Amino acid sequence: MDLDIADQEVLRSFLIKLYGSQVNKWPMNEKMFDTTYQLLDESSKCSDLMDLVPRPYAPGKSAIKYLTKQARSMLLRQLKTREMHYLSCVRTTAFSLKHNFMAVASGL
Repeated sequence: MDLDIADQEVLRSFLIKLYGSQVNKWPMNEKMFDTTYQLLDESSKCSDLMDLVPRPYAPGKSAIKYLTKQARSMLLRQLKTREMHYLSCVRTTAFSLKHNFMAVASGL
C-alpha cells in the first residue's frame, strides 16, 4: 500500500520537526512510515516510564502528603490513554534512530 499525497505531507511535516530540512530530500514511502512508527513505539515506552517519575518536591510541604499525591498522580497518568508523548522522549528516540531514517532515505 502506497501513501497518498496527503499522508506523505503529514509524515514529512512531522519528520521535519525532528530532523530539519534534510527531510525534504527523503522519499515518503512505506519504509519511511514503518521507521516513523518504530520511533513512536519506542517513544511511547519512554513516555510510559516518564509517567512514573515523581514531579518536583516543593520545600515546606509535608513529605507524606507529597508522596501520597505523587503515587496517586503516577497511577492516574498510567491509566489515561496515551495520546501524547514527552518531547524529551521523542527527541531522544529520534536521535537514536536517525541512522535508520538515513538508511531508508538512501534506499537501503
